[in-house]
Amino acid sequence: MSMTASMRRPPGATLHGAVACGALLVGGTGCGSMTSDPVQEQWESRASLPSCGSLQLQQGEAVEVEGETEVACLQRALDSGRGAELTIRYPTTEGDPVTNYYRVTADGSTEVYTDSTQDAFSDGKWGFASCDQPEMALDVNC
Repeated sequence: MSMTASMRRPPGATLHGAVACGALLVGGTGCGSMTSDPVQEQWESRASLPSCGSLQLQQGEAVEVEGETEVACLQRALDSGRGAELTIRYPTTEGDPVTNYYRVTADGSTEVYTDSTQDAFSDGKWGFASCDQPEMALDVNC
C-alpha cells in the first residue's frame, strides 16, 4: 500500500473474537490466535505508548488541517525522544473505513500500522511501514 500526498492513512480489534474464543475455551476445544494476519498480530502485541489522541477524518479532510494538534503532539514526541501513538481513521474514495496507527518510538523511528480489513477494494489485510531516520512524525516510508 502506498502512502500518497492526500494522506491515505488508516478500526481496532472488537470483542467478538474474545467472546468466541471464551466460548471455545468453555467448551474445552482450546483457542489459538483469532487472526492469521502477522501484521495485525504484531500490532496487537506491541508495547503501548502514550496517546496523542484519535482523529476521524471525513471525505476530503486532510490530517494536516483537521489534526494539527494531534500531529504536533506526535512531532513533539519525535523531537524529544519520547514515544507516542496517534490513531487516524478515514474513508476511502468509496467510503470504506481505514485506520492508520502512527507510532513514534523512543529510538526515534516512526511506524504506521494500517488496518484496511474493512476496505472492500483492498487486499483486506493489515499493512506496515516504518522509517529509521524520519524528518517528520508522519514520515514512514524513507
